[in-house]
Amino acid sequence: MSDYLLVHGAGQGAWSWGKVWGHMTAPEEHPPRLYRPRQAVRVQAVDLPGQGADLSRDAALVDLNEAVQAIFALAQRENFTDFVIAGHELGGTVALQAASQLPVAPKRIILVAGIVPSPGAAPVSAYPLPARAAVRLCKTLGNLTGRDFRVPPAIVNNYLCRGLDPMQHVETVGHLGPLPLRMLTQSVTLELDALPCPVTYVVLGNDRLISPARQRAMAGRIPNATVIELDAAHQAAAQKPRELADLLLAA
Repeated sequence: MSDYLLVHGAGQGAWSWGKVWGHMTAPEEHPPRLYRPRQAVRVQAVDLPGQGADLSRDAALVDLNEAVQAIFALAQRENFTDFVIAGHELGGTVALQAASQLPVAPKRIILVAGIVPSPGAAPVSAYPLPARAAVRLCKTLGNLTGRDFRVPPAIVNNYLCRGLDPMQHVETVGHLGPLPLRMLTQSVTLELDALPCPVTYVVLGNDRLISPARQRAMAGRIPNATVIELDAAHQAAAQKPRELADLLLAA
C-alpha cells in the first residue's frame, strides 16, 4: 500500500489531520497484538512554514515556494517513494504545485475541497466575498502595524466551523493560527496539463467556505480528475474523520 503525505489548510497545521491519521493507522486487530510488524501505511502530516507547530517563520510572509519546500523536505526525510499527497483547501494548491517538483512523483493527488485557482488568480479567490474581504483587511492591517491579525470570529463561525458540533468547534478554534496571507493572495498559475499523476477531488457537500459548486468547478479545471462527494462541512477531518480516512485509503 502507498504511504500518505497530508497537507493542511490555511491557518491550520498537522493537528487538523489528527483524527484522520488515527483512523488511517489504527490496527485492524482489536485488541492489537503486543508485537506486530510495522504498519503497512505510513501517514505523515506536515506543518507548513509558520503554521501549526512550525513557529520558525511569520506565517503572513510565507509564499507558495516555501510551502512546497516543506513538502519536499518531509518526503525526503521520510524516504517516500510510493506515496499519495492529500491536500485540504489551500493545502490542495500546495500539493498540486509540489507534485510536479518532487524528485519522486506521487502516485496520486487527493484534493479535499482543494483550491485550484484559475491561471493568474490568487487562492483567496475561492472564498466567498466576506471571507475574501477579511483576508484583505488582515493583510492591510498587518502591513500597517507589523503584527499578525487572526481571521475575525464571525468568519470562523459562519464559514470555517459551520456544521461542527460544539466540541469539534472548540477543538478547531483553539488550534487556529494566523493566516498565511501572502500565500493566500499571491497569483498562482498551476501546470494542470502536466501533472505527473492522477487526481481525485473530494467535494465537501456542506462546505460554507468553499461552496460545493465552486469545488466542482475547480475540479473541472483538472484534466480527467475523479470527483467524489462527501457529505461534510469544511472541517471534514474534524467532523467526519473516519469517512474521510476511508476515502483517502480507498483512493
